[in-house]
Amino acid sequence: MELSLKPSPINRYPLRGILIRDASAETWLRAIKAMNLQLADIRIFPVPGISANSIWGCLVLCHGKIDQRLAGKHELCQLVTPKLLIPERSMLQPALSLHELEKLFTQQVHVFHPEFGLAELSEELDLHALVAEPELRSWHVTRPEKPVFIPGQVKSFQVKPLPPEEVLKQMEENLFPQSEELPKEELSPMERARLSFYEFLYGKDKEGKEANASTGPATGKEGEGIGKLGEALGRLLDSIIPQNSKLSQRMQHDFEELKRRNQEEIEKLMELFKNNPEEALKYAVPLDDNHSSRGGESREFNLSKRWSDFSLANLHPGSGSGSGSIELSEHYKRLQQQYNETAEDLIKKKDYHKAAFVYMKLLKNVHKAASTLEEGKLYQEAATIWLKHANNKQKAAECYEKGRMTEEAIELYKELKQDEKVGDLYVSIHKRKEANIHYELVVDDYRTKDQYLKAAILYREKMLNFPGSQELLLEGWRKEKDAFNCLNNYLSNIGDVKALQQEIRTIYSRELTERNSPVFLQVIKHEYSKHKELEEPIREMAYEIVASQMAHNKAIVNELKEFNKSDKEIHKDLMRYTQRRK
Repeated sequence: MELSLKPSPINRYPLRGILIRDASAETWLRAIKAMNLQLADIRIFPVPGISANSIWGCLVLCHGKIDQRLAGKHELCQLVTPKLLIPERSMLQPALSLHELEKLFTQQVHVFHPEFGLAELSEELDLHALVAEPELRSWHVTRPEKPVFIPGQVKSFQVKPLPPEEVLKQMEENLFPQSEELPKEELSPMERARLSFYEFLYGKDKEGKEANASTGPATGKEGEGIGKLGEALGRLLDSIIPQNSKLSQRMQHDFEELKRRNQEEIEKLMELFKNNPEEALKYAVPLDDNHSSRGGESREFNLSKRWSDFSLANLHPGSGSGSGSIELSEHYKRLQQQYNETAEDLIKKKDYHKAAFVYMKLLKNVHKAASTLEEGKLYQEAATIWLKHANNKQKAAECYEKGRMTEEAIELYKELKQDEKVGDLYVSIHKRKEANIHYELVVDDYRTKDQYLKAAILYREKMLNFPGSQELLLEGWRKEKDAFNCLNNYLSNIGDVKALQQEIRTIYSRELTERNSPVFLQVIKHEYSKHKELEEPIREMAYEIVASQMAHNKAIVNELKEFNKSDKEIHKDLMRYTQRRK
């Protein structure tokens, strides 16, 4: 009998072998690695060639199923018997039974192939003899410093503020204009003589104010003698120098200029505010509550450096380096009004820095200064003013929060004992563990106050603890602390109808008492209207509760209407029952 191979459209036996055609053992190992085969799961047999002392390739015998996609160019083999393999898509000719094949091939593994015929594979490849272990050497390894951590995702964004003292220092140096002395325009003796002549010539109006040179000499009871003489001189000058002549106009202009230079310095400041408010700030006078201005020892008012000694850390009377005060009397209100108008104009121009300067340094209103900086979204400066000068930690914390200075806001909210807010801010910077610690403090406070519904909502919405939330709702129901809302929310949180039915039945059978039965009835009335599948079992519970409560609560019978809205007969029966009771 002669065995041969013939093609077959299908594989009749499992694929358990791989033929690698190459004489190099290195190529075999590379191919095995490429096919992702583990050495513990395979056996490797060299396959002899058709000439003496030659190698055709190797057979890789696998213990388990082969992934055909990894075989690539290599040929797969069928395992006919534990000791015989043939190429895929082939069959033996003549066909032999498995019993006959097992008798023929009993000792060694054989592979039957058209190229090299029937080969007996008596020796398995010894990898230990083939592969030499590398020589181990001891090396001193220097470990590099840990690199800068680069996150793959930005989870939160924070602004790191400067210390409050540094903020105040920078505001003092960079924010506010440096005070300067208003240039002096003192009149010379000759100029004073000219001014006296003009005043003598034109006199004063009825209210004692200087008359305008263009209107001619003034008359009135005040300065009557001077006025008459001035009137006579005026008529004489009019005959010599016509009123509309160039010389007359020059005299009028000279009179106005001398008056301007000789006016009080407070008037100069008011005029400067009208013409150039930002320049006027350099000469501005800070106001105190006692209608005076802080300054030097002298009580005489003059425009010079008034507030340069006032730092943002020393805003209260008596805290600056200067001493004494200047009485402003009737000028106080005018300056105060002018400062407020200037600040409002600066806010309209969105120049919040200078507006805050006016409120803080000139009007001594730190609250308005801080709110102005906050309006301009200058949150770090506003928080510093609220904290250091207004002593308002709440507003300072809010400004830090708005400005994304989260860590500073958290510290202030901790001092204010606002644990829920602290938890919210920790969540915003992805610190869930720290957030839950403060949320738990809020929950404990709610439980102490018997506010179980609030505690449960916080557990569910912010701590993401649904089981804990349900336990708190049950606790509120059992302790009869807002029992209806607790039980109603507990059942509403159960989405599965079957689980809801089971929970209602469990509460009904285990937790119902004469005291809480009316509340339970109101709760299941809501569930009855929401779930058609639960109508029948809930109705039965309602009947039993009404029957047990009627002895001491006759009115409860009317609740049956809610469970039988379409049954008109029950409505009539209930009406007759109510009338008989009456």
